[in-house]
Amino acid sequence: MRIVAHNGATIWGGAERATVVLLKGLALRGHDVHLLCNTQLVAKQAVSEGVPSEICVLAGDVFLNDSFKLARRLQKLAPDAFIVGTYKKLFLATLGAHIARVPRVVARVGLESDTPRSGKYRVALRRWTDGVAVNSSAMVDPFAALAGFGRAKVCLIHNGVTVPVARRDRQAVRNELGLAPDSFVIGTVARLAKQKRIDRLIDVMKLLPTDLSCVIAGDGAQRARLEEMARSAGVSDRIRFVGERSDTGDILNALDVFVVASDKEGLSNAMLEAMAMGLPVVSTPVSGSEDALGVDESGLSAGVVTTFSTESIANAILDLRADPERRALLGAAAKARAYQRFSMDGMLDRWEEFLSGRTRA
Repeated sequence: MRIVAHNGATIWGGAERATVVLLKGLALRGHDVHLLCNTQLVAKQAVSEGVPSEICVLAGDVFLNDSFKLARRLQKLAPDAFIVGTYKKLFLATLGAHIARVPRVVARVGLESDTPRSGKYRVALRRWTDGVAVNSSAMVDPFAALAGFGRAKVCLIHNGVTVPVARRDRQAVRNELGLAPDSFVIGTVARLAKQKRIDRLIDVMKLLPTDLSCVIAGDGAQRARLEEMARSAGVSDRIRFVGERSDTGDILNALDVFVVASDKEGLSNAMLEAMAMGLPVVSTPVSGSEDALGVDESGLSAGVVTTFSTESIANAILDLRADPERRALLGAAAKARAYQRFSMDGMLDRWEEFLSGRTRA
């Protein structure tokens, strides 16, 4: 198949990585792939991963001319399938694909707040979209309930995890980060954006013992504010903001528990990577947390789903700290679940079927 995707983001975040990982995986299976995007930032990242990319800007919905520009580009590329990778661009992107008469047009939706909540999305879904792929069970119903669209057009495709590699000794990484050898360390890997609620994680640290440390890997517009918040809260000496890291495997290997404090997610790729490294997870009840951490056939979960309250998160962390045996069991269950349920091959199999129209459910 010839598969073209569009990404309309101005950042390089989880959704953008997921789109590039998907296209790269499909290319390795012999498909011809191409990414259209709004910014050089995303285009350069895609090219660095071996995915051909070019700029094709879709601005706001009033810029209908962008749909015609996209249509002309799609006519030249002549894809068998077109993936809309940014939900906010759904109207312009699917209209352009409709004008270009692309045989199959699908949307990839990876954030629980992206729902058919307004007229423009409902029009785009009913008229110009052949299917929607969501990455968590909780995201199925909003699309299935859309009149004129229905469950048959919604496909649940969990993210596939690429297992990070730990290249350095756990204690060597801890030494670099200034963490005591016997320190209990929690942490997260996230873009420092509002929805990730790193401020909530800072508030959690205020409730935890002073000998417990936290590592926050990632960067973003909120970093300076969050660092100031940690100083004001009196916990800056126990929190390491380590920025964007290329050695994610080493960072994860230095942790005892991985924490997701977000207000909204789809299925968190960072959480899946932590699970693949054998880390137990404490997560707020965001979309995808039950899919990832729910009880398996053996009766074991891969982590703890809390409420959104700081007390609930702190108590879950303290419970795991006090019970090394349970931590080990949860970590082993997390690793097994990541390999068995969230494999890259399994994800690519589902996408090939979905893009070809062979499966919809």
